[in-house]
Amino acid sequence: MSLDDDARDELAALEAQGRLRVPRVVSGLQGPTCVIDGIEVDCFASNDYLSLAGDSRLAAAAKGALDREGMGAGASRLITGTQDSHVALEREVEDWLRCGGVRLFNTGYAANVGVLSVLAGAGDRVFSDQLNHASIIDGCRLSRASIEVFPHRDLRALEAMLSAGGGRRRLIVTESLFSMDGDIADLSALRALADRYDAVLIVDEAHAIGVHGEQGRGLCAAAEVIPDVLVGTFGKALGTFGAFAATTNAIADLLWNRARPFVFSTALPPSIPAATRAALEIVRSSEGDQRRSTLRRNARMLRELVPSAGGFLDSAIAPIVIGDDRQVMRASARLLEQKVFVQGIRPPTVPTGTARLRVSLASGHTLQQVENAGRVLNDAMRHEG
Repeated sequence: MSLDDDARDELAALEAQGRLRVPRVVSGLQGPTCVIDGIEVDCFASNDYLSLAGDSRLAAAAKGALDREGMGAGASRLITGTQDSHVALEREVEDWLRCGGVRLFNTGYAANVGVLSVLAGAGDRVFSDQLNHASIIDGCRLSRASIEVFPHRDLRALEAMLSAGGGRRRLIVTESLFSMDGDIADLSALRALADRYDAVLIVDEAHAIGVHGEQGRGLCAAAEVIPDVLVGTFGKALGTFGAFAATTNAIADLLWNRARPFVFSTALPPSIPAATRAALEIVRSSEGDQRRSTLRRNARMLRELVPSAGGFLDSAIAPIVIGDDRQVMRASARLLEQKVFVQGIRPPTVPTGTARLRVSLASGHTLQQVENAGRVLNDAMRHEG
Protein backbone atom coordinates (compact mmCIF):
# COMPACT_ATOMS: atom_id res chain seq x y z
CA MET A 1 0.00 0.00 0.00
CA SER A 2 1.33 3.45 -0.94
CA LEU A 3 1.80 6.39 1.38
CA ASP A 4 -1.06 8.15 -0.41
CA ASP A 5 -3.33 5.15 0.24
CA ASP A 6 -2.36 5.21 3.92
CA ALA A 7 -3.23 8.91 4.07
CA ARG A 8 -6.63 8.28 2.46
CA ASP A 9 -7.36 5.48 4.93
CA GLU A 10 -6.43 7.69 7.86
CA LEU A 11 -8.65 10.51 6.56
CA ALA A 12 -11.53 8.05 6.12
CA ALA A 13 -11.07 6.89 9.71
CA LEU A 14 -11.19 10.48 10.95
CA GLU A 15 -14.35 11.10 8.97
CA ALA A 16 -15.95 7.96 10.39
CA GLN A 17 -15.17 9.22 13.90
CA GLY A 18 -16.64 12.64 13.17
CA ARG A 19 -13.21 14.23 13.54
CA LEU A 20 -12.23 15.19 10.00
CA ARG A 21 -11.21 18.85 9.85
CA VAL A 22 -11.70 21.02 6.79
CA PRO A 23 -10.81 24.72 6.50
CA ARG A 24 -13.28 27.54 6.19
CA VAL A 25 -12.02 30.32 3.94
CA VAL A 26 -12.63 33.83 5.26
CA SER A 27 -12.65 36.69 2.76
CA GLY A 28 -11.64 40.25 3.61
CA LEU A 29 -10.73 41.68 6.99
CA GLN A 30 -10.79 39.84 10.30
CA GLY A 31 -13.27 41.37 12.72
CA PRO A 32 -16.51 40.89 14.63
CA THR A 33 -18.07 40.07 11.28
CA CYS A 34 -16.45 38.08 8.49
CA VAL A 35 -17.35 36.74 5.06
CA ILE A 36 -17.56 32.95 4.61
CA ASP A 37 -18.60 31.51 1.23
CA GLY A 38 -19.69 34.98 0.15
CA ILE A 39 -22.02 35.47 3.14
CA GLU A 40 -21.37 37.98 5.93
CA VAL A 41 -21.71 36.39 9.36
CA ASP A 42 -21.11 37.43 12.95
CA CYS A 43 -17.80 35.88 13.98
CA PHE A 44 -17.62 34.36 17.46
CA ALA A 45 -14.69 32.06 16.65
CA SER A 46 -11.62 34.31 16.38
CA ASN A 47 -8.98 35.08 19.02
CA ASP A 48 -8.98 38.73 17.89
CA TYR A 49 -10.22 39.71 21.34
CA LEU A 50 -9.61 43.47 21.09
CA SER A 51 -10.72 43.67 17.44
CA LEU A 52 -7.34 44.99 16.32
CA ALA A 53 -6.50 42.56 13.49
CA GLY A 54 -8.28 44.69 10.91
CA ASP A 55 -7.30 48.08 12.38
CA SER A 56 -5.98 50.49 9.75
CA ARG A 57 -3.34 51.88 12.14
CA LEU A 58 -1.64 48.49 12.32
CA ALA A 59 -1.73 48.19 8.53
CA ALA A 60 -0.22 51.68 8.17
CA ALA A 61 2.63 50.80 10.54
CA ALA A 62 3.31 47.61 8.59
CA LYS A 63 3.35 49.51 5.30
CA GLY A 64 5.84 52.01 6.71
CA ALA A 65 8.16 49.19 7.76
CA LEU A 66 7.87 47.63 4.31
CA ASP A 67 9.12 50.87 2.78
CA ARG A 68 11.97 51.21 5.31
CA GLU A 69 13.09 47.61 5.85
CA GLY A 70 11.64 45.55 3.02
CA MET A 71 9.52 42.42 2.97
CA GLY A 72 11.64 39.66 4.50
CA ALA A 73 14.21 39.51 7.27
CA GLY A 74 16.58 37.53 5.04
CA ALA A 75 18.00 35.22 7.70
CA SER A 76 17.70 34.16 11.31
CA ARG A 77 18.12 36.69 14.10
CA LEU A 78 21.65 35.38 14.69
CA ILE A 79 22.83 36.27 11.18
CA THR A 80 21.32 39.30 9.38
CA GLY A 81 17.71 38.93 10.55
CA THR A 82 17.85 41.28 13.53
CA GLN A 83 16.48 44.58 12.27
CA ASP A 84 15.52 47.82 13.98
CA SER A 85 11.87 46.74 14.22
CA HIS A 86 12.72 43.54 16.12
CA VAL A 87 14.92 45.30 18.67
CA ALA A 88 12.43 48.13 19.17
CA LEU A 89 9.60 45.69 19.90
CA GLU A 90 11.67 43.67 22.36
CA ARG A 91 12.60 46.84 24.25
CA GLU A 92 9.01 48.03 24.28
CA VAL A 93 7.70 44.71 25.64
CA GLU A 94 10.38 44.83 28.35
CA ASP A 95 9.08 48.24 29.38
CA TRP A 96 5.44 47.12 29.20
CA LEU A 97 5.92 43.99 31.29
CA ARG A 98 8.68 45.45 33.49
CA CYS A 99 11.08 42.57 32.92
CA GLY A 100 14.79 42.29 32.27
CA GLY A 101 14.76 40.59 28.88
CA VAL A 102 12.42 39.66 26.03
CA ARG A 103 13.00 37.30 23.14
CA LEU A 104 10.73 37.27 20.09
CA PHE A 105 9.62 33.99 18.52
CA ASN A 106 7.81 33.40 15.25
CA THR A 107 4.82 31.65 16.89
CA GLY A 108 3.49 30.82 20.31
CA TYR A 109 4.13 27.18 19.52
CA ALA A 110 7.79 27.93 18.80
CA ALA A 111 8.07 30.00 21.98
CA ASN A 112 6.82 27.24 24.27
CA VAL A 113 8.89 24.56 22.54
CA GLY A 114 11.96 26.80 22.63
CA VAL A 115 11.63 27.83 26.27
CA LEU A 116 10.92 24.36 27.63
CA SER A 117 13.55 22.55 25.58
CA VAL A 118 16.19 25.02 26.82
CA LEU A 119 15.24 25.30 30.49
CA ALA A 120 14.47 21.61 31.10
CA GLY A 121 16.54 18.57 30.24
CA ALA A 122 17.42 15.02 31.17
CA GLY A 123 17.36 14.62 34.95
CA ASP A 124 14.85 17.45 35.45
CA ARG A 125 11.17 17.16 36.39
CA VAL A 126 8.44 19.15 34.68
CA PHE A 127 5.02 19.46 36.31
CA SER A 128 2.42 20.32 33.68
CA ASP A 129 -1.30 21.05 34.04
CA GLN A 130 -3.48 18.39 32.43
CA LEU A 131 -5.14 20.90 30.08
CA ASN A 132 -2.03 22.74 28.91
CA HIS A 133 -1.75 23.61 25.23
CA ALA A 134 -0.21 21.16 22.76
CA SER A 135 2.84 23.42 22.35
CA ILE A 136 3.59 23.04 26.06
CA ILE A 137 3.12 19.28 25.86
CA ASP A 138 5.47 19.03 22.88
CA GLY A 139 8.03 21.32 24.51
CA CYS A 140 8.03 19.09 27.58
CA ARG A 141 8.55 16.00 25.44
CA LEU A 142 11.40 17.56 23.48
CA SER A 143 13.14 18.62 26.68
CA ARG A 144 13.82 14.95 27.60
CA ALA A 145 12.88 15.79 31.20
CA SER A 146 10.64 13.60 33.33
CA ILE A 147 7.07 14.85 32.78
CA GLU A 148 4.45 14.68 35.51
CA VAL A 149 0.95 15.81 34.59
CA PHE A 150 -1.20 17.05 37.46
CA PRO A 151 -5.03 17.15 37.30
CA HIS A 152 -6.37 20.44 36.00
CA ARG A 153 -5.86 23.23 38.56
CA ASP A 154 -5.42 20.66 41.35
CA LEU A 155 -2.93 22.31 43.70
CA ARG A 156 -3.03 19.52 46.28
CA ALA A 157 -2.05 16.95 43.68
CA LEU A 158 0.71 19.22 42.43
CA GLU A 159 2.09 19.75 45.92
CA ALA A 160 2.09 16.01 46.55
CA MET A 161 4.20 15.55 43.41
CA LEU A 162 6.56 18.36 44.36
CA SER A 163 6.99 17.11 47.92
CA ALA A 164 8.19 13.74 46.64
CA GLY A 165 11.48 15.46 45.80
CA GLY A 166 13.96 14.49 43.11
CA GLY A 167 15.04 16.18 39.93
CA ARG A 168 18.03 18.39 39.20
CA ARG A 169 15.67 21.24 38.33
CA ARG A 170 11.92 21.33 38.81
CA LEU A 171 9.61 23.37 36.60
CA ILE A 172 5.89 24.11 36.98
CA VAL A 173 4.20 24.96 33.68
CA THR A 174 0.69 26.32 33.26
CA GLU A 175 -1.48 28.51 31.12
CA SER A 176 -2.88 31.51 32.96
CA LEU A 177 -6.16 31.50 31.01
CA PHE A 178 -6.89 28.09 29.52
CA SER A 179 -7.59 28.30 25.82
CA MET A 180 -10.42 25.77 25.55
CA ASP A 181 -12.04 26.11 28.98
CA GLY A 182 -11.83 29.84 29.64
CA ASP A 183 -10.92 29.26 33.28
CA ILE A 184 -7.86 30.60 35.10
CA ALA A 185 -4.97 29.19 37.08
CA ASP A 186 -4.40 30.17 40.71
CA LEU A 187 -1.20 32.01 39.91
CA SER A 188 -0.51 33.24 43.45
CA ALA A 189 -0.75 29.70 44.81
CA LEU A 190 1.44 28.34 42.02
CA ARG A 191 4.09 30.99 42.72
CA ALA A 192 3.98 30.08 46.42
CA LEU A 193 4.41 26.38 45.61
CA ALA A 194 7.28 27.14 43.25
CA ASP A 195 9.02 29.15 45.97
CA ARG A 196 8.37 26.54 48.65
CA TYR A 197 9.78 23.68 46.60
CA ASP A 198 12.51 25.60 44.76
CA ALA A 199 10.82 25.21 41.39
CA VAL A 200 10.76 27.37 38.27
CA LEU A 201 7.36 28.82 37.27
CA ILE A 202 6.61 29.19 33.55
CA VAL A 203 3.27 30.77 32.62
CA ASP A 204 1.73 30.88 29.15
CA GLU A 205 -0.35 34.08 28.96
CA ALA A 206 -1.34 33.65 25.29
CA HIS A 207 -5.06 34.25 25.89
CA ALA A 208 -4.68 36.79 28.72
CA ILE A 209 -2.02 39.19 27.45
CA GLY A 210 -3.59 42.40 26.19
CA VAL A 211 -6.95 41.48 27.74
CA HIS A 212 -6.42 41.32 31.50
CA GLY A 213 -4.51 43.41 34.01
CA GLU A 214 -3.38 47.02 34.00
CA GLN A 215 -2.51 48.09 30.44
CA GLY A 216 -3.36 44.53 29.37
CA ARG A 217 -0.23 43.16 31.05
CA GLY A 218 -1.93 39.84 31.76
CA LEU A 219 -3.20 37.80 34.67
CA CYS A 220 0.23 37.45 36.28
CA ALA A 221 0.45 41.22 36.59
CA ALA A 222 -3.13 41.38 37.84
CA ALA A 223 -2.25 38.87 40.58
CA GLU A 224 1.08 40.60 41.29
CA VAL A 225 2.88 37.38 40.41
CA ILE A 226 6.27 37.37 38.71
CA PRO A 227 6.87 34.09 36.86
CA ASP A 228 10.38 33.02 35.94
CA VAL A 229 9.29 33.04 32.30
CA LEU A 230 6.11 34.52 30.83
CA VAL A 231 5.20 33.39 27.31
CA GLY A 232 2.84 35.60 25.35
CA THR A 233 1.58 35.98 21.81
CA PHE A 234 0.85 38.88 19.50
CA GLY A 235 -1.56 36.96 17.24
CA LYS A 236 -4.54 37.10 19.57
CA ALA A 237 -5.51 40.26 21.48
CA LEU A 238 -2.85 42.37 19.74
CA GLY A 239 -4.08 41.35 16.31
CA THR A 240 -0.73 40.71 14.58
CA PHE A 241 1.56 37.67 14.60
CA GLY A 242 4.42 36.14 16.54
CA ALA A 243 5.18 35.56 20.20
CA PHE A 244 7.67 36.30 22.94
CA ALA A 245 9.26 35.07 26.15
CA ALA A 246 9.55 37.69 28.90
CA THR A 247 12.10 36.84 31.57
CA THR A 248 15.48 37.97 32.92
CA ASN A 249 18.21 39.32 30.69
CA ALA A 250 20.37 36.23 31.25
CA ILE A 251 17.59 33.78 30.37
CA ALA A 252 16.66 35.84 27.30
CA ASP A 253 20.30 35.64 26.18
CA LEU A 254 20.32 31.90 26.81
CA LEU A 255 17.25 31.53 24.58
CA TRP A 256 19.11 33.56 21.92
CA ASN A 257 21.89 30.99 22.00
CA ARG A 258 20.06 27.74 22.68
CA ALA A 259 16.38 27.86 21.63
CA ARG A 260 16.32 25.85 18.41
CA PRO A 261 13.06 27.33 17.03
CA PHE A 262 14.68 30.75 17.42
CA VAL A 263 18.18 29.90 16.20
CA PHE A 264 17.10 27.93 13.13
CA SER A 265 14.21 30.07 11.83
CA THR A 266 14.22 33.10 9.58
CA ALA A 267 13.22 36.11 11.67
CA LEU A 268 9.76 37.64 11.54
CA PRO A 269 9.27 40.04 8.61
CA PRO A 270 10.01 43.53 9.98
CA SER A 271 6.50 44.70 9.12
CA ILE A 272 5.15 42.39 11.85
CA PRO A 273 7.05 43.93 14.80
CA ALA A 274 6.21 47.38 13.43
CA ALA A 275 2.49 46.60 13.35
CA THR A 276 2.75 45.02 16.80
CA ARG A 277 4.26 48.20 18.24
CA ALA A 278 1.27 50.11 16.85
CA ALA A 279 -1.05 47.58 18.49
CA LEU A 280 0.84 47.81 21.76
CA GLU A 281 0.47 51.59 21.78
CA ILE A 282 -3.31 51.12 21.58
CA VAL A 283 -3.35 48.32 24.17
CA ARG A 284 -1.47 50.46 26.71
CA SER A 285 -3.66 53.53 26.18
CA SER A 286 -7.05 54.67 27.47
CA GLU A 287 -8.47 53.29 24.24
CA GLY A 288 -7.12 49.89 25.26
CA ASP A 289 -8.84 50.27 28.63
CA GLN A 290 -12.12 50.99 26.86
CA ARG A 291 -11.76 47.99 24.58
CA ARG A 292 -11.07 45.74 27.56
CA SER A 293 -14.09 47.15 29.38
CA THR A 294 -16.34 46.52 26.39
CA LEU A 295 -14.97 42.99 26.06
CA ARG A 296 -15.76 42.29 29.72
CA ARG A 297 -19.28 43.61 29.19
CA ASN A 298 -19.76 41.30 26.21
CA ALA A 299 -18.35 38.28 28.05
CA ARG A 300 -20.63 38.80 31.04
CA MET A 301 -23.66 39.45 28.88
CA LEU A 302 -23.13 36.26 26.87
CA ARG A 303 -22.94 34.21 30.06
CA GLU A 304 -26.13 35.81 31.38
CA LEU A 305 -27.92 34.94 28.14
CA VAL A 306 -26.51 31.40 27.82
CA PRO A 307 -26.43 29.62 31.21
CA SER A 308 -24.54 26.65 29.74
CA ALA A 309 -21.58 28.85 28.76
CA GLY A 310 -18.62 28.15 31.03
CA GLY A 311 -15.33 29.78 31.86
CA PHE A 312 -14.20 32.63 34.09
CA LEU A 313 -16.84 35.41 34.18
CA ASP A 314 -14.65 38.01 32.42
CA SER A 315 -13.00 35.56 30.03
CA ALA A 316 -13.45 36.12 26.30
CA ILE A 317 -13.55 32.33 25.94
CA ALA A 318 -16.97 30.82 26.77
CA PRO A 319 -17.08 27.05 26.12
CA ILE A 320 -20.37 25.20 25.79
CA VAL A 321 -19.62 21.51 26.30
CA ILE A 322 -21.87 19.16 24.31
CA GLY A 323 -19.77 15.99 24.48
CA ASP A 324 -20.44 14.17 21.22
CA ASP A 325 -18.21 15.07 18.27
CA ARG A 326 -20.91 14.88 15.60
CA GLN A 327 -23.45 16.75 17.69
CA VAL A 328 -21.09 19.64 18.24
CA MET A 329 -20.42 19.97 14.52
CA ARG A 330 -24.15 19.86 13.76
CA ALA A 331 -24.64 22.63 16.30
CA SER A 332 -21.87 24.67 14.66
CA ALA A 333 -23.48 24.17 11.24
CA ARG A 334 -26.89 25.20 12.62
CA LEU A 335 -25.37 28.40 13.98
CA LEU A 336 -23.70 29.19 10.67
CA GLU A 337 -27.04 28.78 8.89
CA GLN A 338 -28.25 31.59 11.15
CA LYS A 339 -25.18 33.68 10.26
CA VAL A 340 -23.32 33.15 13.53
CA PHE A 341 -19.92 31.45 13.23
CA VAL A 342 -18.85 29.47 16.31
CA GLN A 343 -16.24 26.76 15.86
CA GLY A 344 -16.90 23.25 17.10
CA ILE A 345 -13.88 21.89 18.99
CA ARG A 346 -13.22 18.14 19.04
CA PRO A 347 -10.49 15.78 20.23
CA PRO A 348 -7.53 15.81 20.23
CA THR A 349 -7.80 19.55 20.95
CA VAL A 350 -10.01 18.72 23.94
CA PRO A 351 -10.36 15.43 25.88
CA THR A 352 -12.58 12.70 24.46
CA GLY A 353 -16.20 13.17 25.45
CA THR A 354 -15.87 16.94 25.94
CA ALA A 355 -16.43 18.26 22.40
CA ARG A 356 -17.68 21.82 22.63
CA LEU A 357 -18.67 25.04 20.99
CA ARG A 358 -15.91 27.52 21.75
CA VAL A 359 -17.58 30.92 21.82
CA SER A 360 -15.01 33.68 21.48
CA LEU A 361 -16.02 37.24 22.36
CA ALA A 362 -14.44 40.44 21.05
CA SER A 363 -14.57 44.10 22.03
CA GLY A 364 -15.92 44.91 18.58
CA HIS A 365 -19.10 42.88 19.06
CA THR A 366 -22.16 45.09 19.49
CA LEU A 367 -24.84 44.44 22.10
CA GLN A 368 -27.15 43.39 19.27
CA GLN A 369 -24.62 40.85 18.01
CA VAL A 370 -24.14 39.36 21.48
CA GLU A 371 -27.91 39.20 22.06
CA ASN A 372 -28.42 37.48 18.72
CA ALA A 373 -25.59 35.03 19.42
CA GLY A 374 -27.17 34.19 22.77
CA ARG A 375 -30.50 33.49 21.11
CA VAL A 376 -29.15 31.22 18.38
CA LEU A 377 -26.80 29.43 20.81
CA ASN A 378 -29.71 28.56 23.09
CA ASP A 379 -31.66 27.37 20.05
CA ALA A 380 -28.75 25.18 18.95
CA MET A 381 -28.45 23.71 22.44
CA ARG A 382 -32.15 22.81 22.46
CA HIS A 383 -31.59 20.78 19.31
CA GLU A 384 -28.11 19.35 19.91
CA GLY A 385 -27.21 19.89 23.58
